[in-house]
Order: sequence, then structure tokens, then C-alpha cells
Amino acid sequence: MAAVPSSRQRGNGPIQIFVQTIQQAKRHLAAAAVARSSSIFLMYPVDTIKTRMQMGQANPLRLAGIFKGVAGSLVGQVPYGVLTFGSYEIYKETLTNRFPNMKPVFVYALSAVFGDLTGSGWLCPSEVVKQQLQAGMYSSTGEAISSIWKKKGLTGFYEGYFGGVARDVPFRVSQLVAFEVTKTVALKLKSRRSSSTANAELKLSGVEAAICGAVAGTFSAAVTSPLDRIKTLLMTDSQAYGGSVVSCAAKIWSQEGIKGFTQGLVPRVVYIAPSVVIFFTAYELTQQRL
Repeated sequence: MAAVPSSRQRGNGPIQIFVQTIQQAKRHLAAAAVARSSSIFLMYPVDTIKTRMQMGQANPLRLAGIFKGVAGSLVGQVPYGVLTFGSYEIYKETLTNRFPNMKPVFVYALSAVFGDLTGSGWLCPSEVVKQQLQAGMYSSTGEAISSIWKKKGLTGFYEGYFGGVARDVPFRVSQLVAFEVTKTVALKLKSRRSSSTANAELKLSGVEAAICGAVAGTFSAAVTSPLDRIKTLLMTDSQAYGGSVVSCAAKIWSQEGIKGFTQGLVPRVVYIAPSVVIFFTAYELTQQRL
């Protein structure tokens, strides 16, 4: 990750800081864009199957429409990554400067949460369009956008926003904590096999980092799967589920019981782990060639 210049060395305005952060990290952002695009596209069919299962559709494994909405997803996810990364660096620097005694893990966790919240404003509309296409509600991205706008205007693109935030914040925190714990264990095991006694010099290889990320991603995907189903239902049929996280959860519980919260769990876990591996592999290969 690119080093961020201190506020003394650059403008103090948040927009100026954001722009300079992006400029400093162009190589990393380009690699992240390629990696994110690759992982989203290759794993998109699994994501579609997960959405169909969460909606209780018959024959969720059907091939028809398996890539519906992939273009909109890419348009939403890649800029979302840039927004999240840029703001993450700003939050990290601000927290480090204002709270120098705060433990780094808390700085990273809070920065990641705030970064995701910053990017969520861009991500939510593309998620609404993507999931409604995956559900077979529309035949094309243009039709989906036009219909949503005519029916509900701008607010239609933000249905399920709080459900998405309720899923993403716990997901980021659990993912970060799980990754740090897994990384610590991996480094300890590596130090035992290494002849070097300087543990500080030990670093994870690209493959090892990918494995740690896959473990962390699998864990965080599993524990936040109930929230992911709530987000899906709110984005695809908000009125039927009361329009809020609480009302949606209550309806799932009353109609389906505890099993209702596990719909789509397996595809979600199967989707996250390979996605992380693909992301890290593509990221490293692209970065080496830039």
C-alpha cells in the first residue's frame, strides 16, 4: 500500500487530500481495479445463484441469465474500490495523527469501516440494479434503471441501503480481525520453520497472504450471511418486507424460522474465498507489470 504524505506536506482540504492520495497510489489503484474486475467477473455466476437462493426461486442453478447485471456490477464495484481506498487512507492518517496512542488494529478497523461507509453511497445503486437483474425482474441494465427511476425515482436506487451497511460494517470488522489473527498464526508457524531468529523480518508471500485472506473472507462471509439475505430482500422487494432491517428480519423469522437466515450461505462462502484468492493473484501480477 502506498505511503501517504503527512498533512504538513500537502493541502489540508479533504478533497485535496483525497486527490493527492489517489495520485500517490495510482499503481496500487490500477492493480486493484484489474484485480477487482477479474474476481467479480469470474465469480459472478456464484453470486447470481446466491441471490436466487436467497429469494427462494425455483431452479437457482439455471444457466439462463447467469451473467445478468455483471456490467452494472463492474461499474459500481470498481469506482467503489477507489472511493473506499482513497477515503481509507485519509481516515487512517487523521486517526493516527489525532490519536497517536491508539492501537494500530483499531485504527485500521475504524478506517476500513469509515471507508466503506464513504463508498457505500456509490455502491448501493449498482447493487440494487444488479440484484434485480439477477432475480430476473428485468432483461437489461437499461430497462432496470429506467423502470426503477419511473417507479420510485432516486430513492429506488437506495432501497436496502441500511441493510447493505448493516451487512458491510460487521463484514469488514470481522474480516479484518480474522485476517490479523490468521496472519499472526501464519507468521508464527513460518518463524518455526525458518532458520532466522528475527521474526520482524518475516513477511507473508503473495500465496500465503491470499490463503490468509481466503480464511478471513470465508469466516466473515459466513457470520454475516443472515445480514446479506436481509440486504438482498430489501433491495429486490423492499415493500413486501417492511422497508427496514428490523421488519425484514422479523418477517423472515416468522415465516421461515432460523433456516431463513441461512438461505444462500453456502454460495456466499463459496463466492468469497475464491474471490479473495483471485483478487490477490491478479493484484500481485498486475502490480509487478506496471
